[in-house]
Amino acid sequence: MQAKADAITDLDLNAYVDGQLDDWRRLEVEDFLAHHPQEAARVMQDLCLRRELRLALTPAVQPPPAQRMAAARLSRGLRREARLRRALRLVPVAMLLAMGWLANEGLGPLSIRQGIASGPPPSVSAALSARDASVIRMAMVSQPEVAELDAAEMRAATGILLPRFAPDWTIRDAQVFPSPQGPGIEILFDTPDLGRVSHFSVRTGSFGVTLPRAETGAGHSVAWFQIGETAHVLIADGTLPEELLAAARTLSATLY
Repeated sequence: MQAKADAITDLDLNAYVDGQLDDWRRLEVEDFLAHHPQEAARVMQDLCLRRELRLALTPAVQPPPAQRMAAARLSRGLRREARLRRALRLVPVAMLLAMGWLANEGLGPLSIRQGIASGPPPSVSAALSARDASVIRMAMVSQPEVAELDAAEMRAATGILLPRFAPDWTIRDAQVFPSPQGPGIEILFDTPDLGRVSHFSVRTGSFGVTLPRAETGAGHSVAWFQIGETAHVLIADGTLPEELLAAARTLSATLY
């Protein structure tokens, strides 16, 4: 049940940070934070500060003998690495430049593409699987599409609050789809501007506020964002990521 904005006070937010609320009251506070990003950011900052204080005040514990031996081995390894670094300075500069050029051109085995270190969240992989399953269903006569969406029933069953979609987005199929994060909601739309669009939402199990981001994949564009504990992913074929990102921003704004 969604809590009213005036029912959550600063005392409730402070008690949430201190872990003094029961499960039902925590759900009400988290629902309130999902609709108030500024308050959510402040609460997240307070939680971070509380964890830092707890770590700072934790008394130091004498490590066990096995850990001290491991630290000694690590120290010896670091000294060997320092000696190796000094030896590498003797390698001709021309060889190093050549290796750097090969890596930059993508010809060497160590070349890394931009963005591989900071990829999309796990919910994007789940959304792609859900989209592929929905496309297969649509081609099967024995698996009829469900073109009606009861957002209230979906939320009662999964705990997922869906955004308000544009009236001209026509639902082709809506299903509850399993994922590693738990049951999600997969919806296929036909849209006038973006073509066929898939929207997948799932509860991640952790609270956060992530602004919409987008990137291109193999023949499709993906945009994602998170409000509260629910992650949302949009997928469209043949759509520019900027256009899909604008649609994600519009949808995220309906959840505030």
